Amino acid sequence: MLTVETSGLKGITSFTTYDSGELKDCKLEEYNLIHTRYGDLVPQYGDPGFRRKQLAVLSFYKSGKVKNISLEQQTEISTPIGTFPAELVTFFEDGSINSLFPLNGQISGFWSEEEEGELAQKFHFSFPFGEFYAKIIGLRFYPDGKVRSLILWPNERIIIDTPAGKMPVRIGFKLFEDGSIESVEPAEPFPIETPIGSINAYDADALGIDADKNSMCFDERGKLISLTTFDIITVRKKTGEKEIIFPTLRPGLTTEFEKVPIKLIFDDDTVSIGDARANDYNDAKTANYKIAECAFLIMRGDYMETKSCDDCSSCQGCI
Repeated sequence: MLTVETSGLKGITSFTTYDSGELKDCKLEEYNLIHTRYGDLVPQYGDPGFRRKQLAVLSFYKSGKVKNISLEQQTEISTPIGTFPAELVTFFEDGSINSLFPLNGQISGFWSEEEEGELAQKFHFSFPFGEFYAKIIGLRFYPDGKVRSLILWPNERIIIDTPAGKMPVRIGFKLFEDGSIESVEPAEPFPIETPIGSINAYDADALGIDADKNSMCFDERGKLISLTTFDIITVRKKTGEKEIIFPTLRPGLTTEFEKVPIKLIFDDDTVSIGDARANDYNDAKTANYKIAECAFLIMRGDYMETKSCDDCSSCQGCI
């Protein structure tokens, strides 16, 4: 069932629908012009080649309103923080921009991340907490146009002022709607004062494609809510009982084992300490401690990069 919004599409080669019949997404082989409040946009319809993704180029809400557009050519999009080129744009159902991605290449054996990175350009950003030039994967917005998160290009580093101090950041950051920092991803072990002592905040394996979920989080007032660390924490209770909490090991994807950091969540008078991958690792346990009833000793953990190979005799990569 085509809605009023989708009935004029030409050259649909494949599509999927919602259970009730409305068009959900499609691929195209003919020129179409999609009218948006950011201008008329042309969805991808030509030969994608080996670089461009060959997924659905248009997707819709059940109402027929446009949700995503993969563009035929990189197109300038005007946003409240400036104009940016885009190959992929997503929208909220009211038509306001949800996210923007300057590049939308398919990393594969035919097209590398390095080649895609050569196409990426640096943009200038100015926020109350810092000014910087950086390559980005994308920007996400709130419906009113304010920036929700900024996703940095792999290996990009910036320095910004956070509630925990001036910090080197990788992957990106997320903002509250008032523009204050909600979360960041430290680019290196960063010592931060917490209710239980100074802890090095860092997650070596943080997800690098989405800055909406970072390992150091704050509330609207700038108070620390949570962080991830490889430090070792000793907890001594008033009863004399002692517990030592440290990163564990689990089977890895690229190595036999990988270290799993621990996550600390702070409440008004308690701290919860557990596996930082608890959502993915069902055997993880979280312990809650009343801060006033415990003494905490923090020891720096092992932040050395681990080798991903076994034979060093002919390799210079770790030197």
